[in-house]
Amino acid sequence: MKYAVIYARYSSDRQNEMSIDGQIAECRRYAEAHDMVIVQEYIDKAQSATTDKRPEFLRMIADSDDRTFEIILVYQLDRFARNKDDSGYYKKILRENGVKVVSAMEHIASDSSGVITEGMLEIVADWYSKQLSEKVNRGLRQRAELAKFNGGGKTFGYIVNPEGYYEMDPDTAPIVKEIFERTAEGEPGSEIFKDLAARGVKNVNGRPFSKNAFYRILTNERYKGVYKYDDIRIPGAIPRIISDELFAEVSDIVGARAYKSGKRPAVDDYLLTGKLFCGNCKTQMIGTSGTSKSGKTHRYYTCKNAPKKCKKKNIQKERIEKLIIRECQAHITDELIDEILDSIILFNKDDQEGVEFLRLKKEIKSVEDKIEKLLDQIESGNDSTRVAGRLKKREEELESLKRRLTIERSKQLKFDPEIVRRFLRGLREGDIEELSFRKSLIKTFIEKIYLYDDHFKIIGSFGDKKVGLTKEAAAAIEKEIDEYC
Repeated sequence: MKYAVIYARYSSDRQNEMSIDGQIAECRRYAEAHDMVIVQEYIDKAQSATTDKRPEFLRMIADSDDRTFEIILVYQLDRFARNKDDSGYYKKILRENGVKVVSAMEHIASDSSGVITEGMLEIVADWYSKQLSEKVNRGLRQRAELAKFNGGGKTFGYIVNPEGYYEMDPDTAPIVKEIFERTAEGEPGSEIFKDLAARGVKNVNGRPFSKNAFYRILTNERYKGVYKYDDIRIPGAIPRIISDELFAEVSDIVGARAYKSGKRPAVDDYLLTGKLFCGNCKTQMIGTSGTSKSGKTHRYYTCKNAPKKCKKKNIQKERIEKLIIRECQAHITDELIDEILDSIILFNKDDQEGVEFLRLKKEIKSVEDKIEKLLDQIESGNDSTRVAGRLKKREEELESLKRRLTIERSKQLKFDPEIVRRFLRGLREGDIEELSFRKSLIKTFIEKIYLYDDHFKIIGSFGDKKVGLTKEAAAAIEKEIDEYC
């Protein structure tokens, strides 16, 4: 007997309470069939799985610390999360608390092939979610290309006209210019925003300026006429409040103040954060940086225990990341891709055999048989009003069942194996110099890396298998580590 909880959610107002009831019913049927006792239900309404800002979800994660349950039952894995980063992060917490996430509808094996299947479901669900997001954002990008307001917070100093374009606010634009000019003259920011508060100047939300809001103004290119949205940048698309020269002068001042305070902006991604561990003491390695006498910045991964408790050498960031990427790509073989696709095909088959889906198909077949019998009666001369009424009732029943089957089919998450194949090949053949590709590959396949002084070991999402190195590869890596540690 195992103790379990149910987690259910729906993500938009287009779904109704029946979707929650249906998820819970399937989970309870699964629990009964697998000797589980349900001790709690956690339900999030109108919440997206691409974010972890779900109150019941977070309460469930916190409750797992009490170790009162050992299984979280979900209707499908995408009910738990469609964001692979969040999924991996919270599953790690749950594993440490002895809790496993189980899908009631996706029959995933408990062996290494099941690990691959579950990982791929998360990866592809995450990928599909991003593809959907791109489609949803297409209209926003079209507005952005016209330099129109695209929602979100408004900008102090501007108003948005009925057509959606930015215009200078005659009341607040002069204050923006004043802020920049006083900063350029050397007046401390704390004195300026205190003065603004004393004068009753409010931000766009009608509240006094905070320190952070004040500094956001000083770094906002919009004030020199630049429209920005995602990767779209259009100079001169917005009415200018300050000159390029004044903006550059203030940027230098703000940058110098940040440097003196020790608050240097993050300028790079440490892709192995949370995944790279010291082989000597098994402690996490963290991203660090230092500046040489020539002024060049050097970035490393450093053992948290070094140098007092561990003698592990630093390793140059770019070097170790490229080594890991190359080794990971080498393991995405055609054989591995075929194995993953076989798991995906089995998953698609299982998804077509859900309890509700099969029940509706059975009912449809039964009603169709009854309609055929009624038609036979009519063809044999029995065309009474009673038979005609029964036929009409059965036809209406059939139409209702077919609508419900269509709805049930739309809930099924079916993956196109060829799309998955292209996705995996893209990871294998991607450009190692492209940051977004490197991020995607590491997040997809790397669980942990243990870095020793003369070699490293990757534990990947290739099932239970620990990914090792050939002797030739190990020798080459040892040489590179000796050169760069």
